[in-house]
Order: sequence, then structure tokens, then C-alpha cells
Amino acid sequence: LCYVDLRKLGTMWLVDDESAVVGKLGPEPLGEVFGPQELHRLLAKRSAPVKAVLLDQGAIAGIGNIYADEALFEAGIRPAKAARALSRRAAERLHWAVRKVLMEALEDRGSSFRDYVDAEGEQGMHQLRVKVFRRTGEPCYACGTAIKRVRVGGRSTHYCPKCQR
Repeated sequence: LCYVDLRKLGTMWLVDDESAVVGKLGPEPLGEVFGPQELHRLLAKRSAPVKAVLLDQGAIAGIGNIYADEALFEAGIRPAKAARALSRRAAERLHWAVRKVLMEALEDRGSSFRDYVDAEGEQGMHQLRVKVFRRTGEPCYACGTAIKRVRVGGRSTHYCPKCQR
């Protein structure tokens, strides 16, 4: 077993009953139980920025910083917008975008910006497909506007000010 976490954001548990850990997590975004209506209901209860809610593992499991930025870009949603301010239609776009971005990342074996390798020791390639993450000042692929970087929920956040209103 090899576990490397240079940024010290991860946690590893050895438990007899997985519900002691998994039970604290929100729904799996690629699971059948997690639909657009569930996402809209979840967001409607939260006043925090939508990006912070996406990163809250107790709300939704498994969405990290890269994929939150990319999903919000795909959905055309500004990361700092209050979660409860999202319309049902915006929540549907976000649900679709989260699933799309996560499926693409899985197909690409994840994102290897520094030291990430998968269970087979292979680097991910999804970092080559990002549209906003770590592209501060570069032109948006869709409109040419410079990608901005701000802090939302204590995390670096990348977005296009024109495409994400």
C-alpha cells in the first residue's frame, strides 16, 4: 500500500464498518440516486457559494477543486454565486456538467498536475483538457476573455467572467 499526499488534504481510514466513514459523505455524483432534482433541493438549502457546496464532501462526495471549476464552467455558472440562488434549470445544467466532467476525467485516468498516479502507477491526462483550472490570464477557449482566479470558500477558483455569469 502506497499513499502519497504532499498537500495533506487526504485521509485514510482502516475500519471494520465502512459506514463509519462513508456514512458521513454526501451522495455519489455519478450514482443513480443523485439526480438533477436532488441537486436543486440540496443547493436550495445552502447560502454558501455554489463552488463551496460542490467541494463539501458531506453534501456531495468526490468533487475536488479541479472538477468543481470545470463543471461550473461547463454549466455557465459563476463559482461565487449563492447556491440557493440557482434556478432549477441552472441546477440541471450543473448536474449534467458535473457528470460530464467526472466521466471525462475518469476516462483520462484523472489529472496529474504534480505527483498524482492512479492505482496502476500511470499518470492521468485530464489536465490537458481543462478549460479554466490553472489557466489564469489565458484566453477562454469559448470567448477569448482572460480567465480569472479568485478565492471562493478558501480555495483558488478559476472562471471565465464572460461565459460564467
